Amino acid sequence: MSEQPGRPAHPVEQGRDPAGPPPGPAPGPMGPPPGPPPVERTGRRALWLGVVALVTSLFFYPLGLVLGVAALVIGIRARRRARTARAVAPGAVPGIVLGSVGLAFSALSVALTVFLWPELSGYQECLGAANTGTDKTACKHEYFPKIEKKLDLPRGQHGQVRRPAVTL
Repeated sequence: MSEQPGRPAHPVEQGRDPAGPPPGPAPGPMGPPPGPPPVERTGRRALWLGVVALVTSLFFYPLGLVLGVAALVIGIRARRRARTARAVAPGAVPGIVLGSVGLAFSALSVALTVFLWPELSGYQECLGAANTGTDKTACKHEYFPKIEKKLDLPRGQHGQVRRPAVTL
């Protein structure tokens, strides 16, 4: 259909629904959405991931590896987005630092576990088969010297509690 002079075009001809809202600005509040901008949220997310990566690297290091990498990636992305948007990403740099430390601790723990795997697994099997305290002590005497030798520690260094000399 063509538009006739003096007669407005039908709403369907204009490509809009006659029952829908009129064309123009969308209804609702003007301005940014509530809450912090996405760059700030991303920086804080990197900080939280870095803290959790550091804590888990001490107790469950495989998860610390994953969370450390995630903190690094998210923190670096937040810094780049903040730079391009000329904004700030609070928590991104501390998240990168904490994620790096957690990643380093986790990687060191994984490397040490792989390096000492035969001794550690043998010691755990020995403890599992031990029935008495004497058997457990025998396991220590068998495996601790092997660990000390592999780590190039002085003999008797591993597993002993040093007590200060008491002089009277």
